[in-house]
Amino acid sequence: MKVTACPLDCYDACAVVVDPDSLKMTGLEHHPFTRGALCAHLNRHYKEAERICKPRVDGETVSMDEALSAAAKAVKYAGEDFLLYRGSGNVGFMQAITEHFAAAYGGWTTEGSLCDGSGQAGVEAGRGLSLALPPESIEQADAVVVWGRNITVTNVHMARLLKNKTLIVIDPVRTKIAKEADLFLQIRPRSDFYLAVLLARFMFMEDMEDRAFMENRCEDAEWYYDFLRTFRIKASLKKCDIKLDDLGDLLYQMQNKRTVFLVGTGVQKYSIGDQVLHAIDGLAAVLGFFGKPGCGVSFLSDSTAGFRLPFNFSKKRCAKPVAPFGRFKTVLVQGANPLAQMPGLARVEEEIAKVQNLIYFGLYENETSRKAKIVIPAKDFLEKEDLRLSYGHPYVQRMPKIKDAKFGISEYELTKFLFDTLCLEGLREERYYIDYMLDQCIEENEFLRSPAYSDHPYVEEFYTDSGNFEFLEEFEDDFDEEEEGFWLLTPKSQHSLNSQFRRQDFVMLHPSNGFKQGELVRIYSEYGEVRLPVKVSEDVRKDSVLIYAGTPGVNYLTPPMKSLMGKSACYQEVKVKVERI
Repeated sequence: MKVTACPLDCYDACAVVVDPDSLKMTGLEHHPFTRGALCAHLNRHYKEAERICKPRVDGETVSMDEALSAAAKAVKYAGEDFLLYRGSGNVGFMQAITEHFAAAYGGWTTEGSLCDGSGQAGVEAGRGLSLALPPESIEQADAVVVWGRNITVTNVHMARLLKNKTLIVIDPVRTKIAKEADLFLQIRPRSDFYLAVLLARFMFMEDMEDRAFMENRCEDAEWYYDFLRTFRIKASLKKCDIKLDDLGDLLYQMQNKRTVFLVGTGVQKYSIGDQVLHAIDGLAAVLGFFGKPGCGVSFLSDSTAGFRLPFNFSKKRCAKPVAPFGRFKTVLVQGANPLAQMPGLARVEEEIAKVQNLIYFGLYENETSRKAKIVIPAKDFLEKEDLRLSYGHPYVQRMPKIKDAKFGISEYELTKFLFDTLCLEGLREERYYIDYMLDQCIEENEFLRSPAYSDHPYVEEFYTDSGNFEFLEEFEDDFDEEEEGFWLLTPKSQHSLNSQFRRQDFVMLHPSNGFKQGELVRIYSEYGEVRLPVKVSEDVRKDSVLIYAGTPGVNYLTPPMKSLMGKSACYQEVKVKVERI
């Protein structure tokens, strides 16, 4: 039996035991976080997905050598007009070795995110660095606020840590975890910022703030209450679509309790996403909930925090959510599917159509691979060496090669071919990069931890210039919330990871809107339209429509824009209309 880690884009980063003969996968029972359980994505969907087995050039099956030679020729032809567009279909550390090639070649890569970039920017604005909140600290909490995070879908191993605690859920959708909560606030989409500042203001009004923490650990804390008072209580309650009693219930459930906030990416899929996370962190700072057991805010941490990285990264970058594909002669898409997952899909299609040489390197057939001039199959995580960092917990896991590949190449093998063929220098042996990272880890028994690991993050200092927590000082927002239409929600599905595996194909609407189960409707925005059958559910708000991320065509509805900070996609910064066909 061999131990590895799940490579899929998920908080949990499951520890996996593999039988080398049968390739049966089970969970590692004594892993500190995942405790022997595997989620459905790895246990079922991953095994069902049909892989790309044969390289292609211009639609014709070719040998791997021919496909690689065609790719190298296309890159050389492009010169500086070469773009590497790397996704997160696999989040193993060695996936980033292609960035090392782009830097050596002088090509372009992307910056920002389709996932968490704006929220990450907000966290870093207040704390300086986004560190993982250890599971042990979460387990010590008396109360847990699950804020825009669907634990049972995106973070299933967290569920055991919530037992016997006061559970508060804040979400526009009545999720499974919301139905189990002691208190559920089904707030209006895009109102999380207002709820955070309202709560912080009431903490001051009820003398619940931690004055000592604010005086000793926060920068310019005396000004923050003045900032909070600029948001009128009645107007903010209206924006959130809650009552004053709801706010009182929430305060009561948290009073005199060590509290952890588990914040998901849904709250920051807007232009103001950084300000949302900064405000939630500000609430935690007012309460003194940093650096203490059973307290803190858990978002997606910076998995490379504390590490020195062995790769070079190109200084020539374009924002990922609005990548201008059309300006490049050759684009290498690795582990991504921009023709499904990027916002403003109509514009993306126009841009990619201009690319002379589109190269797709990945495991599965999708919208992008079908449009590619050159297709190169990749090895899966059992067929190569790698390393798994996590943005959900502080454990680092080795990923040894467990079986030989019958087809496909690894990211390192592709990079080495390009280095050798294009006569570039600066690439070391694969083992060097893995060992370079492992040597920096903290070893305890058989497990490794990130060098940034702390039992209680920020117990001594924050990583800002001042060394203190820095509060939000101003709020900027010009979105017209009164615009007619439904709020668009695009959460993760339990059956797919973005455009991988079993993608959904329906729109969810509240029954009060008059649409029938299975009825085909046209959903449209100023950016485009999609036609989907209706699924009627009282779990979604009356003013909202829910279309799962990865649903074919959903991104015809989303805006081709980036957030104010963090260069992140703003999938929910739009209202849509629905009509019968």
